Order: sequence, then C-alpha cells, then structure tokens
Amino acid sequence: MQALGGTMDPDLFDRVLSAARRLDLSAPWADVAPMILPVLKRVRHPYPPESAPIHIQVPPGIPTGFGIDFGPAISHVTPTLVERWGVDHARLLGTALENLRRLIVDEPPDVQRFRHEGVDVVGIGGRGWGSSLLLLPDALRPILGDTTRVLLAPVRNTIIALPDDVEWDIAIHLWDALAAGANDELDVEPLRWTGSAVVAIGDRQSLGLPN
Repeated sequence: MQALGGTMDPDLFDRVLSAARRLDLSAPWADVAPMILPVLKRVRHPYPPESAPIHIQVPPGIPTGFGIDFGPAISHVTPTLVERWGVDHARLLGTALENLRRLIVDEPPDVQRFRHEGVDVVGIGGRGWGSSLLLLPDALRPILGDTTRVLLAPVRNTIIALPDDVEWDIAIHLWDALAAGANDELDVEPLRWTGSAVVAIGDRQSLGLPN
C-alpha cells in the first residue's frame, strides 16, 4: 500500500490502517470494480516479485498500473488479483478510466498557470491521480486547448505542460524540482499534446534529447 502522495504523517497512518482493515482483497470483481483507478508506473518499485504490481503499456507508450482506491491510500493491483477476478487487461483499463472520469467530475483537477524562467507553464494536479489524466485526452482538452505542448509527468499527482519549443534544460529543472527525492517519481517518457490527443514525443532532437 502507498499513501496517495506526500509523506505519511501519524494521523494519515492511522486513517490508512483503519481503511485498510475494511478493505477485502478477496472480494469479487463486481465489488472491487468501482474502486479501480489507473496508477502510472513509478521508477522505483520496491516489491518482491510475488507482490509486484501489474503494468501494461497504454498508447502512446504509457506504462500503467492499477490501484484499489480505499480512501486515504491505494492497494496496488497484482497479476494474482487480476487472475482471481477473471478480467482481461482491456476491461481492467476501461473500468479504471471510467472511474477516473467520474472522479474528476466530483474532484476537478487543480490547474495552476505560472511562468518559470520566462516559460509559460501549466500544472495539472490531482491527489494520487493527476498524472493519470494523460490517459484521458478529453479531460485535458478544456485545460490545454488546441496549442501543441510538451507534457511531463514527474510524479503521480502532477502533469506539467510546457511550450512545444521549450529548452530541455528548463524541462529537466522542472522535473527535478518535483521528482528529486520523491518516492513516486514516474517512469514516463515526455509526451506531446497535439491539441486533441496525447502522442509520443516524435522528434526527440527537438527537445535536445538523445535518440
């Protein structure tokens, strides 16, 4: 289990324990399905092989896992759980995205616009699921409009949108400012917003990235 963002203080720890006691991992799919959310893959996953989370590649190449949202924390979905539920990856992903789509109606993303070293930045946040909005382009469209941008997802809670011609050292600085030392730094490549879709970055040299 992992707290939904940030350091776990004693009060949060108590709430997590209380909620975890009520979580039934042996419950059937019909009971668990409403709690499933997409969870993008972290750089570091300190789990033994038998309890490692499941991850699938979602176009355009976003490594995506899943979590059972039980309030103050999530319980990662493992291959063993998926096998027990008898669902395939397509159904798992579809259910998670529909749950996320409903969640953001009740809890809209936190959008912040600011300038950093002369660059216009859009920050899109959501507690534990902000980065997963990369999987919902229809939710990003009202925020980002039709201007092409570079998208970074440094940590679970956050997407950073930058101008398409951003200098890569500025992008790296922003990534490090959020992800350095964080236990939820993500293993997600930079992506591009086309104005209607999230796509692979394409010409990596345009950002000064190695091929």
